[in-house]
Parts: sequence; C-alpha cells; structure tokens
Amino acid sequence: MPQAIPIRVVPEDFDVWRKVHDGHREARLAYGMTDGPFYRDEHNPNVAFVHLNVENLDRALEWFRSDTFREAAKRARNVQRELWITQKRGQ
Repeated sequence: MPQAIPIRVVPEDFDVWRKVHDGHREARLAYGMTDGPFYRDEHNPNVAFVHLNVENLDRALEWFRSDTFREAAKRARNVQRELWITQKRGQ
C-alpha cells in the first residue's frame, strides 16, 4: 500500500535548509524515499510542506535516526519539523 511522509518544515534560514535538503536526495533514496510535491506557505515563505513518497515506512523512518540525517540537520541550523504518516487506501 503506498505511503508517504508529509513534513511541515519551519527553518531558521530557508535557503540554507533547502540547500541541505536538496543535497541529500540520493541519501533519502537509499532509504526508499523519493521527493514528491514541495510547497511554500503563501503567507510565510519561510515555511515549507515537503511530501516524501515511501516504499517501506520502517526503512524510511531509519533515515531520521541516521547519522547522515543528524549531520545534515546540524548544517541546516535550527529547523522545526512536524511529520505525519499517511497511507493510501483502496476504493
């Protein structure tokens, strides 16, 4: 069943965060995640909503516990993240 991890991201510095995020596309792919739509808040362009498509939820969540993610999070500076787990159900 297709799953996704939508994330509301509020970085201290949007440009720094975006550069770090984009620079780890291949690393996320190794955890079975691909980038989906990306949105910026119309009223606060420092807020983003990132949609990650997930092959295997357990494997994908390992990314957020990895040393690579922790190092990237440090480089992205102060970032608030709110994650959801979604699942598409059949009709």
